[in-house]
Formats: sequence, C-alpha cells, structure tokens
Amino acid sequence: MAPQIILKRIIHSFLFGLGLLLIGCTSNSIYNRYYTLPSDGWNKDSVVHYSFAVHDTLSRYNVIVNLRHLTTYPYQNFWLFIDETSPDGLRVKDTVECYLADDRGRWLGRGFSIFSMPVLIAHDKQFKHAGNYTFAIRQGMRDDVLVGIAAIGLEIDK
Repeated sequence: MAPQIILKRIIHSFLFGLGLLLIGCTSNSIYNRYYTLPSDGWNKDSVVHYSFAVHDTLSRYNVIVNLRHLTTYPYQNFWLFIDETSPDGLRVKDTVECYLADDRGRWLGRGFSIFSMPVLIAHDKQFKHAGNYTFAIRQGMRDDVLVGIAAIGLEIDK
C-alpha cells in the first residue's frame, strides 16, 4: 500500500475518533452542582440547597441526585428527603431510597475508595413554570450524624 494512502487513513481515523470524542463530551446538563459534606458526618438537621433557573418549559428533564460515599459507609441503602419548590411557591416533598450495595455487600457505584452513585429521582420531568426552582435535600437515615457520605450533587439534564 502506498505511504500516501496509509497517511490518509491514519488522518481520517484520527479525525473520526476526535469527532466521536467531541460528541461524547457534550452534555445536555442545565445544572450540575456538588456539595462536599463534613468529614465527621452529615447531621440529620443539615439541609443542602440547590437553586437553578428553568427557561424552557416545553422540554423534558431528568433529575439526578449524585452521591459520593466512602467504603466506610455502614449501610446497604440510603434514604433522602427531598423538597422541591417551584417559582409559583408550590412545594412538593418526596422520600427516595437509594441502594448503594448489593445483597453481598458489593458497592454498586463506580470507584475505588470513594464510590459515585447516580440516582434518578425524576424521568422526563416537565417544569411547568419558568423561573427559579429550589431543591432541598436532607439525609433520611436514623443516625443523628451519618458518616460515610462524602458529597451530594444535583444534576438536571435535558
């Protein structure tokens, strides 16, 4: 095979791979924020607040809570209390259970010493009003101070 043809194939392969990489890196996320929790534990009275603006009320969104936990987290599951407040003042409360480990104690998320676990809390959600929305999240475990949760995030994707 001629060197020019080989060079063209290498260049085309490189450009194709670069294009796939750029497409894969684009995000439909309209909001993504993490809060690092205290290393001595998450107090049951401590609330994490997220506020973001919604302009497009016709699109549908996925609402994801992203948990980062240590291998020292003592339980298989995790309960969250979530309050959503819309621009018109309507408040919706929800309780969500997340499984962080399987029945054999193997962590379900990705990681090594810190595991990341996305939890879909709303699929194809349509925000009815344009304006600022607020999500308030508390840990719903029985521990007054829950150890092993390193960070919690909220992601809103189109």
